[in-house]
Parts: sequence; C-alpha cells; structure tokens
Amino acid sequence: MVRTAWNQYSQNNRRYVFGRPESFVSLQLERRPRMRVNLLCLGAIGLSSIVLAVTQRNGLFKKHGLEVQLIAVRGTAVPEFTTTNPIGHIGAPAAVMRAGTGADLRLIASFDTSRLSNCLVVRPGINTRDQLRGKRLGARVAGAAMWIHTVIALEALGLDRIQDRISIAEIGDPSEIIRALEAGAIDGAVLARAQCEQLTRQGCSILLDLSPLDVYGAPDALVVTAHFLNQNPDVAAAVLAGLIEGAAFALSPNKRPAVLEAIKSEMRITDNAIAECALHDLSRVLARKPYPSVERLRNMQRIMLTANARVLGVTIEGMVDDRFVRRLDESGAIDRTYVSYGVPDPI
Repeated sequence: MVRTAWNQYSQNNRRYVFGRPESFVSLQLERRPRMRVNLLCLGAIGLSSIVLAVTQRNGLFKKHGLEVQLIAVRGTAVPEFTTTNPIGHIGAPAAVMRAGTGADLRLIASFDTSRLSNCLVVRPGINTRDQLRGKRLGARVAGAAMWIHTVIALEALGLDRIQDRISIAEIGDPSEIIRALEAGAIDGAVLARAQCEQLTRQGCSILLDLSPLDVYGAPDALVVTAHFLNQNPDVAAAVLAGLIEGAAFALSPNKRPAVLEAIKSEMRITDNAIAECALHDLSRVLARKPYPSVERLRNMQRIMLTANARVLGVTIEGMVDDRFVRRLDESGAIDRTYVSYGVPDPI
C-alpha cells in the first residue's frame, strides 16, 4: 500500500507547525470532510502539467484530504488569483507578471528544473535559421514561459527577434498554437518535443532541439496568495504533498500505462511511441524535491523584462517560500514516497 508523503510526515509529527505557533494540522484526514479548493492551471507550462494531470486523474489530492477543482486558464489570459481561486499550478512567469501588478503571491514549489527539452518546430519550406528572418512564431503570452523559450531558441540560433524582424505572436495554449501552425497562420513555435515529433509527421520539421544545449528557461510554479497561505497553510501543504505523490506516480514503472494515457490526453498525442518520448523527457526535467530556484527565476525575470517592464519591481526572494518543501524533505517523506512507488534512484 502506498503511503502518502503527508501521512508519513504526520505519523512522526503529530503537530505540523506552519508559520504561527498555534497553527497546526493533526492530519487525521480520513476522519473529516475533504477541504474543497479551486486550483488554477495552465496547459502551457510544459511537461510538468503532466504531474498535475496524473495527480487529479488518479485521486491523489483526495488521499491528502482535498477535493480539488481544476480551473483551466485558456487562451492568452494571465491567471488571476482571487479569494475564490487562491492557488494555482502555473508558469512562474505568470506569477511574476501578477506580482508586478501588485498581487501578493508566494511561490512554494517548482516541479520542473526548467532545463529545456523543447524543440523549435517550423512549417514546411523552412529549412535553415536564415529563413526565419521576417517570420512569425507563436507563443501564449508575451513574457510568459513559451515566449521566453522562443527567445532562448532564437538566441541559440544566433538570431535576435528585433534585429531579424521575427515576431512572436500571442496565440494561446499549445493546442491553439499547433492549430495555427497547421493552418499556416504562424511559421513555427517552441513546443514540447513530443508535440514537435507529431507535427513532423505532417510535414513540419524540427529546426532546433534545445535538449542537448543544457539551457534553462521558465519553470512551473505552485503559487498561493499570501493571505490564503497565512490562513490555510495546511491546505497549501496538502496540495504540495498531493503533487509530490503525483510526481512519484508519474515516474513509477508500475504506473506506466496510466501515465502514458494521461500524457496522450494532456498533450493531445495519439502515437504511443511519442508518448513514451514525452515520459522520458519528463523523467529528465522533473524535480523530485521541488525547491524553487531563486537563481533561475532571476534569469527568467531578466528575459521577461524585454516584454514587461513591470516585473523589474518584483523581488524574487520575497515571493519564494520553500518551507513546505523543506519540511517534507527533511522529514524523509519525499524520499519514502518515491520508494513506495518503486521509482529507481536517478542516474
């Protein structure tokens, strides 16, 4: 029987203190009604969206005492945190954008190391980097993760989006970007390798594979409003624990069929071999201990500045709160969760 990271910690720590001394969770979750919480989510955050999909599809939030309602943020909208929607699994750039407009947010975990395994895929007829000059690429929102990764890809090719007159259009989610590329509305995009491989079967080509370059982009982020975190630290920590278990589930050899189905559904992939490719890439970029990296978030912020000057006023250190990850890590709960799912140690 798989033991949850949350219950493992609680068995050794009957009083799980967060912030205020009087705030604690005894975690007899099966004896009380599940807490209902809305969780904002984006499909454009890359492979780490698979972790959320696996967690939700397999009832892992429920094991941690939560009834989670996923609230999908579609198109080019930037997630907005409210009292109704106080927590989200989104791209870190979106959180920084919101912080730049005054939102008081905390970034408590990142499940993606932000090492890029994406590819730049282009329409038929484009075969060299020089042919990208004057062309139109697609992303979700200017300054957000896909946009950042597009800028990084162009830099890797020795191109500059301004000097080389390469526009990066705001299109929407990866599914919308793929449709735009198929329709000829854009000339290329930076997408997950699995999605690019599927597009090559329709005549597109991969102009650049970022995986061998060892470059880092924008990570995902588990983000909570500061007010909700202060009032409900147990809920935020239970969401985190559910996602940690979802990450272990995703890498478990025993859960492979269920994970591949989730990948095919989440990424709209039909080919089994391509889904296997996506799972392999996930295993390479997934952060088993999801500490947010201040250094990588700062680098991300630097690139965002060229599209959104407001993010200059955001103090990354003030947003990051890794105490929840740290407590689960130091208790050994994270390691025990991966062991209980039969996940081998990373090579």
